[in-house]
Amino acid sequence: MPYLKFDSPADANKTTPKGFMLYMEKEDKEKGMDKELWFNEREDFITPHRIIEDIQRQKGLGKNDCRYYTGSISFSEEELIFLNRDDKKLKQFGKAFISEYASNFNKKLAANDVRFYLKLESNRYFKGTDKEVETGVRKAGDKKLGLNTHFHFITGRKSVDETKKLSPLSNHINTKSGAVTGGFSRDNLKARTEILFDTLFGYNRPIEQTYQHFKDVSTTKDFSKRTQAIERSVDKSQSLLKYDQMTIDEKKKKLNVLMNYIQHGQERAIGVIQMDSLTILKEAQIRSYNGDVYKALLNMNYRLKDGFQPKGEVTPFIIDYARFVGAPYNKLPDSLKEDRFMRFGQIINKKLPDNKKLDLEKLFKVEQQNQLNGKIYRALSEFNKLIATSDGMGDVNETVIALSEDKQSERVGIQETSAETQSTSSIKAMSSLIEEVLVSDVNSGNSGSSYKEEQKPKKKKKKYNRPKF
Repeated sequence: MPYLKFDSPADANKTTPKGFMLYMEKEDKEKGMDKELWFNEREDFITPHRIIEDIQRQKGLGKNDCRYYTGSISFSEEELIFLNRDDKKLKQFGKAFISEYASNFNKKLAANDVRFYLKLESNRYFKGTDKEVETGVRKAGDKKLGLNTHFHFITGRKSVDETKKLSPLSNHINTKSGAVTGGFSRDNLKARTEILFDTLFGYNRPIEQTYQHFKDVSTTKDFSKRTQAIERSVDKSQSLLKYDQMTIDEKKKKLNVLMNYIQHGQERAIGVIQMDSLTILKEAQIRSYNGDVYKALLNMNYRLKDGFQPKGEVTPFIIDYARFVGAPYNKLPDSLKEDRFMRFGQIINKKLPDNKKLDLEKLFKVEQQNQLNGKIYRALSEFNKLIATSDGMGDVNETVIALSEDKQSERVGIQETSAETQSTSSIKAMSSLIEEVLVSDVNSGNSGSSYKEEQKPKKKKKKYNRPKF
């Protein structure tokens, strides 16, 4: 799960953030001109001195009031691999998170009402308090191994208009009256952060990676409830190890644990999943345990959680997936094209109202009639980009087919908006969707795919006006 952490404030939080900003330059020196700058929902390149000035000029704060708070958002190896370590997608998540942070105060605040800045970092470093440093194995300042991409953030105490004091460390939660109204539930924000990631990217999260699971196994929970949660999950300690930094023996164990979970770990009407574990492990050995087979197993796990019912052995599919894990759609064997097509379509259908779902079977038949040349698949990609800016919809299936035939002016109508309006609309829609998911069931899963959305080859198109659906 995306791990959200707020740092405990110190005396420095009551004065200036200069020390914190200086600390955050630790990666900048080695990156030089390629260093990461700060960003928020409005700007992508914000220099440290501008943030310092913004924090210091807040009005109406006493000498004992914190002027700012800091924290971080970390991601699991599985989440980073799922996004293909795409910094652009991570920053998209970061911008959407600001909206969730603002709304969590229950004061009808939007992202542009709060002082909030994020910085993406690629590395983590050992500190003097780490066990490895204390035992002499590592030195303070050494880089940690593995995938460690994460955000640091800093947020001001006052709202942008200076009318509200905002503290993410408040003990008040949704207070209706008194000196402090609104409040801030960190528990609620952590749940929303996980749902934001899953909804934004179509990530079908296994139970052992959920925030609810970590709450269930917490030592503060009733022992019987912890026991039940642990029995439901994969070997937790093994699940959290980083695949890239494992020994060969540890990788074999992790693959075996995941295969065992896929076959026996969930209650299904179809019974045990047929899988040849020895053949799959042999493929992993051939590929020097580079992670391709691991990704293929994760993908199969996502599919099964999403309702897929295999007809016979799943081993050939897993092997094929591992061999073509990074291939674009047009390079896939026919046996994998239907899977990628359907999974991408499922992601899109999650965004559509019940009466406007795509008929994926119908659309894939058209794709088959086109000899699986990718026209309908690329049209799905175009449709996915358009639905966020539409005011209404006609026949969604005809819309996709029209896009594939490049006849949008005849059948498709989407009113063009500015990039800023599209971004705001998209984030608002995402926040609304997350709210619905929370209300219905915080533990609900989301359909996902381990495939990266295909980029349509660039080519010149005829200009056309897009009427409304």
